[in-house]
Amino acid sequence: MPSSSYSGFDVLIDNDDGTTTPVVSHAVHVYNVTGSAALADVMSDASGHVTGGTLAVAAVTTVRFWVDLGNGRVGYSEVITT
Repeated sequence: MPSSSYSGFDVLIDNDDGTTTPVVSHAVHVYNVTGSAALADVMSDASGHVTGGTLAVAAVTTVRFWVDLGNGRVGYSEVITT
């Protein structure tokens, strides 16, 4: 099975006042955009950070990391794995 890497990132809520709030200890869903398939979730830590890691996808795959915070609040970021 192929494997590729992604860089770590912070999960933050934009408070619309120039500040942000970390999303702590929360599931971050992962979706393989290139292959149209859901992957295993990763978790943000107590600081709202997701540590970089590897995924079971080929290098140069577009993946979407997304969170659903309820009340219609959803955020995502797409990256290309290495």
